[in-house]
Parts: sequence; C-alpha cells; structure tokens
Amino acid sequence: MRTPPTPAFPFPNDVGKSQGNSAIGDHNTQYNISPALTMIRGKHTLQAGAQFEIGLDNYFQTNIASGAFAFAGNWTSSSPSAADGSGFAFADFLLGLAQNQGSFVNQTEGVAQVPAQTAGRQVYRAFYLDDTFRVTNKLTLNLGLRYELQGTWSERFNRLTFWNPALTNATVTGCSGTAGSACPGDASLVSSGGNNIPMDKKAFSPRLGFAYALDQKTVIRGGYGIFFIPNYVSFGLNPDNDVVNLATTGFNATTDSYLTPFSTLNGTNCTLAGTTFASFSCADTSGPFGAQGILLPPGRNPQPNLSAFVAANGSPTLAPHADPKYGYVEQYNFDIQRQLPAGFFADVAYAGSHGVHLQQYSTHINQIPDSFLSQAAGLIAQVPNPLAGSPKPNLNGPTIAAGQLDRRYPQYNDVNLAGFGCCSSTYNSLQATVTRRFAGGGTMLVAYTNAKLLSNTDTLTSWLESTTGSVGQVQDWNNLKGEKSLSSQDVSQRLVISYVLDLPFGHGKRFAAGLTGVANKVVSGWGIDGETAFQRGFPLKITWAGTATPLEAANLGVSNVRPNVVSGCSKSAGGGHVGQWFNTSCFAAPPDWGFGTESRVDSTLRAPGTNNWDFAVFKRTSITERVGFEFRTEFFNLFNHPPFLPPATGFNGTASGNGFGQITGTVPFGAAAQERLIQFAAKLVF
Repeated sequence: MRTPPTPAFPFPNDVGKSQGNSAIGDHNTQYNISPALTMIRGKHTLQAGAQFEIGLDNYFQTNIASGAFAFAGNWTSSSPSAADGSGFAFADFLLGLAQNQGSFVNQTEGVAQVPAQTAGRQVYRAFYLDDTFRVTNKLTLNLGLRYELQGTWSERFNRLTFWNPALTNATVTGCSGTAGSACPGDASLVSSGGNNIPMDKKAFSPRLGFAYALDQKTVIRGGYGIFFIPNYVSFGLNPDNDVVNLATTGFNATTDSYLTPFSTLNGTNCTLAGTTFASFSCADTSGPFGAQGILLPPGRNPQPNLSAFVAANGSPTLAPHADPKYGYVEQYNFDIQRQLPAGFFADVAYAGSHGVHLQQYSTHINQIPDSFLSQAAGLIAQVPNPLAGSPKPNLNGPTIAAGQLDRRYPQYNDVNLAGFGCCSSTYNSLQATVTRRFAGGGTMLVAYTNAKLLSNTDTLTSWLESTTGSVGQVQDWNNLKGEKSLSSQDVSQRLVISYVLDLPFGHGKRFAAGLTGVANKVVSGWGIDGETAFQRGFPLKITWAGTATPLEAANLGVSNVRPNVVSGCSKSAGGGHVGQWFNTSCFAAPPDWGFGTESRVDSTLRAPGTNNWDFAVFKRTSITERVGFEFRTEFFNLFNHPPFLPPATGFNGTASGNGFGQITGTVPFGAAAQERLIQFAAKLVF
C-alpha cells in the first residue's frame, strides 16, 4: 500500500499544509437479536427484554502510507535547538531537512504508517427491566434498570496488544540511571481469543423518572439515568489502530536537538565531519527511512519480538488493559409544563449531565514530571547514556539529554494509552420554550437555552472541529485537573423563533371574509413561515504560535504550551470589530521551562455568534376540489449577515503579529456559509 509522501509547512492560512493521502477500506456487518416482552398488570406496565449483538468490522485506514514530513525552519535558524524563529521552513524543505516525529499540523508527521486489513469483533449483551407505575391519577413513576456486558475488541487472528506497566522491559535496560538496571513497562500480546481491554462487568444503568399532574393545566416531570458509552465510540481501540496492525516507521531527523542532521529526505545515518555543509554525508543513501524501508505491519509475529518492535516504534499507542476506565454519562432533568391562556403553552426545564471517564483518542503518560521543570536548561544537558538495547537512534547514543532519564518510561520517546477514560465534563442548562397555536391556523415557537459546559476534553476527533474554531489542547498531561475549562463546544445562549402562519385574509377569515370568486382566490391562501436564530459564538482557544519554547523543543513530552495572561488586563477592552476582536495586549510569551497561564479554552472571549433570519412567503390556491397550486418564495439569511470566521488566536509574542485577534474572512463552506439566497418553488397538488 503506497500513497504519495507529503510535506507540511507552517505557512499562514494553512497554505502548504497537508493531511496526507488517505487509503480507507471498511466492511462492517452487524447481527442483532432484541427480544422484548410487555405485560400490563393493574397499575403496572412491565417491560423486559434483552439485546444480543455481534459486530464484525473489517477495516484499514492510513493517511501517510509513504510518509509525511514537517518543516519548521529549525535547520535554517541561527539557534536550531532553541528554534528562535529566524529560520525559514521552505528553506529546510529545499535542503531536505525535516523535523523529528511529532504532531505538527493536524496529525503525526515524521513517520510513515501502513495498516493491516484487520478483522475486528465485538459482542454486546444487555438485559433490561422497566416498570411504568401509575401510582395515582396524578402521579406516574418510571423505574428501570439496564445491565450491559459490552464486549471489548477481539481480532480474528489475535493481532492485538496492550500496555503492561508492571512488566519489565525485555529490550532496554538502564532506566534508573545505572547501566543494566531494569526499565518498567512493556507491551504484551493478547492470548488466543483475547481482548485488548477487559470487559466491564459492573455496567448497571438505573433509570428513574416521574410525571406529576399538579392540576389540569400543570405537569411536573423529572428524571435521572446512567448511560454507558459504547466501546466502539472510542475508535482508538479499534484493531486497525493497534501498533502491530498499523506499522509506524519513524523518521529520525536529529539526535542532538537539531544541531546536526541524522537523516534527510535522501538518506540516514548522517554525520557532519567539519563545520560546513560540504563535510556532511550519509552512510545510508537509500531514502529517509534507511535500507530497511517502510515497515509492514507484523501482526502476531513482530520481529525480532514484540518488545523490540514497540521499542523501535519509539512512541507507541497501546490499550490500557491494566487500568481501563469505562466511560459513562449521568443525565438528569426537572421540567415544568403549563397550559396558559390565549393558546400559549410554556415549558421550563433544567437539564444537566456529568460525563465520567470520557475517553481521549490517545492519552500521553510519558511526559516529564512537572517537579523536574525547575532544572530548566539542565534538562537538555547531555549526560552519559545508561540506556542499552534501544533501537531508537536518539536513545542509544553515547550521551542523552538528562531530562529523558527523568521520564516515567525513559526507554520511549512517548507512551500513549488508546481510548483511556481520563477526562470528565459537566453540563447545566435552563431550557425554556413557549408555543402559541393560533385559532385561524398557524403555530409560533420560541425556544431559549442558557447553558454552561465545562470539561478537560472536547472530542475524539479534534482534527474535524473547524466549525468551532478548533478545540482547546492539553498543555500539561500531568495535571488534567488544571486543563478543566469551558468546553470548546460551549454555547452559553441560544434563542430560536420559528413560526408557520396562515394570514387571515379571504373567505371565512377575519379580514375580507365576504370575498368570493376570483377576488377571493387572489386574496386568500397567503401565509408566511420562517426561523430566526441568535446564538453566542463558541469560546476562543488562544494558542502559542511563536517559536517552540525550550521545554517544547526538548522533546520531553510537552507540546501545546499556551501563552501567559497579563495580570489585570481586560481582554475585551478596545475589541469587538474585525480589525481587533479582543485586546491582544493581554497576552505574553509562555515561560521557557513551564506552562502558560491562559486556560485551555478562554472563558471571556468568544467568536462571532449567529444572527440568521430565514423567511418564506407562500400562496396556496384551490383550482378545483381535487387540484391545488402552491407557490413559495424563500429567503435564506434574509438580512445578509456575514457568518464571520473566528479571529486568529495564535499569539506569536507580539500583539499584532500573525494577524492575532483579527477576523480575516467568512465561513467558506456548509450551511452557515451562505450569503443571502432567494429561491422560488411551485407545486401542483392533485
């Protein structure tokens, strides 16, 4: 399997960036049996049932079968290891000098990945019992319990692995700082017919609800339930993503923090004999990945063994078999409904939820502990390397960065847990609706929501969230509590007014009721409908877009460091227009050896919101008793309000640099992108 190799450059507006060239195959088969029984006994309506489902998923996917390479300007910088911004990314590309493996654009660069055609399997079983109990004429209770056995992933040929932190590494030694000392943590293969994480046998989901008729016009309702997240939602655990099914060949650009190249686009095992480029040569000129070429997925038989294969990967993502966290959501609500005079109906509700053990696509567990950051530049000081046996060039040299030995698992550049339930969320909202039904025909609905969503994660697919202005990234995996903020998808206020109204003109209507004949056909049958929506914008995610800090450049598991916030500065002062949406002087560069004070998602700054009016005028005309004609004129975005993009949120150290704080365009695609649109439609009914 091959796709063209792709470069990525940090040009403004994504010019020159690339996701790669995808190859995807999916053959999914589901078998489902769901018997159910309903029995009515007096005041009880009992329901019992079960669900048995077998899911077979034959799948493969890759975006970078032949490699993706990032160019950031380190090699043409006056200070490559510090990446002071003086270099030029495209010049690096012309030299053939790329970056080490890492997330540079919207996926992993510095690697090639080739997938196996996997044959995954999940077996789901559930049993439930529900009782709708009409206690009195006014009170009804709903009591239910669901028990689930969500079978986790297995694979027809047992091509699955998991992370075993209690296992002594069979490949690398020296992790305690002395030669020959043990290295904790290694990968293991599942047994025959085994699963990459154990099945949860405690998935009990109670459901409680009530409805109470306070009087003939007022009903009070409430409910609570627990809902477990299906295993297939966290697709990081899919067999296709397993390290033995998605072979990763790393590109080792440098082993000394960009002082000298170890690999180029043309060769590897390179050395610089003197002080000029003329003295630069590569012992292996067979390509960026060396004579071995691009690795193929080994399946059940990695060579020379699983431990060495994962060590060669350098940054494995493995299933959290030893410490699975099963995600679920608690949902609760309280609702009051009231019939009001003059045809009005009101519904006011509180609705909330609490997400527990929400999964990340991958959770980093090998970041250098925060307690070592006070050593600052001492972390990148080269010390004698006690590690032995590592197949990674940057880990098996005579010297190594001191900070690498302070990491939890020094034998790896990174360790990620797939689909680990690391995170949580809370949602609280006031939801109010008023409905008016008109005697002459028509309905109007006004719906308002005031809500707040807090979380320390946003989505399993952060790379797809462009409509919300991307998502907030984690800067410190050792302190996920400190990453709690507004969610990137938080919508604090939304008001929608929708209506369908028949105008009261013509025979039998309030106005011109006496008309007949042609005059009545001209005047009657008119109506309008539409929807008006107002919504506050999504919160902004302020990021550090300057040169990588020394901590980030040290390759010790830290990335996405955020800027500092200037104490006492009003972020909204002087903003509110496209040239300056917020006060850009409220931000400062992050510390060299620490984390910025800006929150993951800013609680005070929001992108432009929604102000949209859709409106239609229609005319219905009866030609005969059996034939009718309808003509419509529809206006979308009636007042032509531009749907602005979020402002630039990448701060590079200067208040006006990089277009920071400026809105430079409108939404380019999708339903939200359209300018005013007028369309006509005619329909003959017979």
